Amino acid sequence: MRNCASLLCFVMAFVAPGITASELLKTRSSWDGGSFSYPPGKAEVTAVVLALDENQITPFHCHPVPTMGFVLEGSIEVETAQGDKTLLEQGAPVVEVMRTLHRGKAVNGAVKIVVFYAGSTAMPNTVLAGDEASGRYCTGKVTE
Repeated sequence: MRNCASLLCFVMAFVAPGITASELLKTRSSWDGGSFSYPPGKAEVTAVVLALDENQITPFHCHPVPTMGFVLEGSIEVETAQGDKTLLEQGAPVVEVMRTLHRGKAVNGAVKIVVFYAGSTAMPNTVLAGDEASGRYCTGKVTE
């Protein structure tokens, strides 16, 4: 009964005057059209703020867990090891590619992104290309 009352209060808050909820993203695929799935094991959600200086480039890496982001400031170009690219600007929500090697570059100034990982205690959220775990969790090959 207590849980029902809490749920009712939560739902009522969203229909009260002056409160709005705007859906930012609802998708079944990542930005490149790829699929994603939840990892096995005990669920663990992590949130970080990623900050890059202008023209800074992340190393190639992959995410073996569903990874969502929202660009708080600036613009970032994301590129897979195969050369697929997308430009994400301030205010853009995104579902990152899963298990695909990729990197990001801050363009036209510094960038800040809040990143959410729907992970598992059984695996890392991010794996760098060339790491021992890369072959197990990542697809693609860096040719540079």
